[in-house]
Amino acid sequence: MIKLEINVQAELAAAKLHLDRAIEASIQERDIRHLGKLGAARYEIVETLIRMNKEAEINAATSCVS
Repeated sequence: MIKLEINVQAELAAAKLHLDRAIEASIQERDIRHLGKLGAARYEIVETLIRMNKEAEINAATSCVS
């Protein structure tokens, strides 16, 4: 399970990087049509990564206690 979480986190991090680049390109081109949707998608990815990290910390703390 831990290996799967790491792979998911890596894929989400890559997706975030891709969105960051797309957002930057949109800003440079002054093409703001999809900027809100790109930003919303990036926000969801960041929130998911934060949630996954917190869950991993909780799991690590509970496994040390057991």
